[in-house]
Amino acid sequence: MKGQKVLKVASILMIIGGVIAAVAGVIGILGVTALVALAGSADGAGLLYASTTIVTVASIIQFIAGIKGIGACCLPEKAAGCIKWGITIVVLSIISMIIGLIGGADFSITSLVLNMLLPGLYIYGAMQMKDASGF
Repeated sequence: MKGQKVLKVASILMIIGGVIAAVAGVIGILGVTALVALAGSADGAGLLYASTTIVTVASIIQFIAGIKGIGACCLPEKAAGCIKWGITIVVLSIISMIIGLIGGADFSITSLVLNMLLPGLYIYGAMQMKDASGF
């Protein structure tokens, strides 16, 4: 079926990336907590907590979306739900980049492209599956 391979590969990569990012997000939260404990003050830590929490939540959503994408490869009627999961991941990635910019990071077009590449392929594969199945 058209789009099945793209969706399957993107889903597998999202599962792997989601697990790695979830572990990194938890380590990041623990790191911010250790930083606050060492500094003895939580001044300015709110943005760090928000950023690491969003990364952790986004990675969990990415993991779930990857599992849903694998399921949609077998049942094309689930492809429409995958499109929604993919859009959610894109929105969370944009929010994360905005928080980074507020925190003082520089804007990087390379980072933007890399953050949107995998969810874009995931959405593309799901749209191809949806169109081919007629649901």
